[in-house]
Formats: sequence, structure tokens, C-alpha cells
Amino acid sequence: MKPSNYPLVSIVIPVYNGADYVSQAIDSALAQTYPNIEVIVVNDGSNDNGATDAVIKGYGDKVIYLSKPNGGVSSALNLAISHMSGDYFSWLSHDDMYYPTKIEDQVNILKTLNNSKCIILSNSVQIDKNSNVIHRKKYDGFFNKDRFISSQEALKAILKRGSFSGCAFLIPRMVFDEVGLFDERLRYTQDVMMWYKIFIAGYGLYITSKVGVMSRVHEKQLTQTGRKLYYENCAVMAEELIPVFLDISTDEFNYLYYYALHNAKYNNHSIIEKCLSYKKFSPNHVATIKAMQLYGSIRPSIRRMYHLIFNRLRTQ
Repeated sequence: MKPSNYPLVSIVIPVYNGADYVSQAIDSALAQTYPNIEVIVVNDGSNDNGATDAVIKGYGDKVIYLSKPNGGVSSALNLAISHMSGDYFSWLSHDDMYYPTKIEDQVNILKTLNNSKCIILSNSVQIDKNSNVIHRKKYDGFFNKDRFISSQEALKAILKRGSFSGCAFLIPRMVFDEVGLFDERLRYTQDVMMWYKIFIAGYGLYITSKVGVMSRVHEKQLTQTGRKLYYENCAVMAEELIPVFLDISTDEFNYLYYYALHNAKYNNHSIIEKCLSYKKFSPNHVATIKAMQLYGSIRPSIRRMYHLIFNRLRTQ
């Protein structure tokens, strides 16, 4: 039995056809220096001839193994949340890995804060399919300093930056009792919607510069192939978020403007037009949105060119 000053942390690993990488994720979870964890692995209907199932079953009672028909990451996370015993929730994608002290570092921060309305975000690095680090900082400057920011500042940050690594968070279980579970309609942006809901509900964010997560980038993952799904999910999110941003915007900070600007960056035309239709923006704001939309239309070509040049330089 663990001492009471080590609250139980549930590490949740949803997996679909992940036999190539899931063992690395599970191993990194089991290798945590924090002494009181449970590891829940949810097989979301893998159809790889039992390969993923065999890998997970190889861990025996070291993990809690749940299996379900395919329903997307949100449904897998929600199933795990309904079964978890922990006081805290930590998501780990099946192709990512934790550094050994990720959970210990985050729990220690929560103990010093003594703030129940707070979630923790660690820094992260990106790795390739062979686990080589390819980007040391995902958000230039954002993680340079350990600090607490209010729910309003956290909401501004996600509006300006787009998202954070879902696996880099540590979230109190009670958060889901207040804001609800992951939206199962969303198969691409379920994490972003959850962060919006958490910050809108008044939870602050503690940012730590210490790297806790290795986020893998490879050709099989949904984030590399899901452009159409992204736009469909954004439309669903907008129906819920636009009324909220209209309600909470002030003269000091127009949340709707930054939401429109974010969607302009990705050339999300229908959402931009809906935001503009409320006529809540100054002429300068409208001009900036239109300029960002122009950039958004050519951004994919710029990114393709960048990666082409970058990959050539790496191989020289």
C-alpha cells in the first residue's frame, strides 16, 4: 500500500493497430520513478490480426487491459476514465513515450501549488520513427520559464498556438466530473476541445520547462493523414465554441477574434465567415484576419517546401 502523500496516477494508453510502438509506450509508463501508478491500455478495435492484442497481453497483470470495438481515441479515453482508480489522469499515445520522471515531476508541482483548479503541462520533444529527436522545442519560448498562468491566459495561449501535446498534461480526475468527458464526435481534435473546455471552466495552467514527453512523428499516424477530418471536426467545435467566445470576450481581449485568426491560419473558410458575420471586429482586425487567411491558403505549400529542403539537408 502506497503512502497517502503519493496519490494514484492513472496513465491511459489508447491504441489502434499499434503493435510497432505500443510496447515502447507501455515500458516508458511502467518505468516511471513515481511510486504509485496504474497503467490502463485500451485496445480500440485493432484489426491487425491480433498483433496489438498479443503485445499488450504480454504484459500480464502489469497493466489493466481493456478492449472495445473501434470508436476513436475519444471513446477509448472515456472508457479508461470510467475504469480508472487514480486521482490524476495522464494520457500517453501508443506511439509516444514518457521520460522516467514525467509523473513524479508533475505531482511534485501540484503538491507545492496546493491549487485544485490547476492542470500541469510539461515540455515535449518530437522524435522520428526510430526515436531520434528531431525537434527539441515545439513552442519557441513558451516553455522557457516555469510558471502558473490563469485560465484566461491559458485560453489565450491555446487560441494563439492552436494546441499542446495531449500527453504532456497531468489532469485531476475531478476535472472530468466538472467539464465532461472527451467528445466522441471528434476523432481528430478531441484533445483541443477538451483543453478549451477545461480553461473555459476556470482551470489555470502550470507550465514546466522540463521535458516529460517524446512525441513521435511518423507516416502512419492520423495527424499526418487527417486533413479532411480536421475540417469536419472544427465545424463541430465551432458550433459550441463561437457562442462561448461571444459571451466571454471583453474590450481587453476579444476571444472570438483570436479564434477567427487561428482558423484563418488554416484557411478554415466557413468558420472565418461565421465569426465575421457577428461584426464584432474593428477594421484592422478584419484586415488582419483576411491577411492571415491569404497566408493560410499558401501555408501548405510553404510547409511542403520547408520539409523537402530540411530532409535534403539532413541527408547530406
